[in-house]
Amino acid sequence: MVGWLPWFHAVVACSWMPHAACHYFRLETRSTFQVGSWSFSRVDSMLAILVYSILAGSNVVAVGVTTVRSSVLLVSGVAHLVIGFLHLARVVRPFRFEVLGHAWSRGSSLREAVLALGLGVLCLGMALTATRQGA
Repeated sequence: MVGWLPWFHAVVACSWMPHAACHYFRLETRSTFQVGSWSFSRVDSMLAILVYSILAGSNVVAVGVTTVRSSVLLVSGVAHLVIGFLHLARVVRPFRFEVLGHAWSRGSSLREAVLALGLGVLCLGMALTATRQGA
């Protein structure tokens, strides 16, 4: 399993880029991004890009630095679960979610919940595996 960890980290790094790109595009087009009553400001989106870049970058670092793999997977797993549960909550009890000036559908939130929760659980499982195998 450890032989696959570098590849898994590379995939997880890529998983953060659409989130960062969404905020980047939002800033470039001056479009809106709203979650519930929170309307993201330019600074909010810049901070979101920073956070997603750190998440992606830490996974890139973990490709080559074995000592950080478990902790990086743990953080990425929890972060994916947070995003997944946010979208799942929106499916169960709808609230405003607007991306790039367009309403985000409940179906889109359901798909995002499935993907984010699945990847989050997988990250946590891989973190446990990495810890047990000393990677």
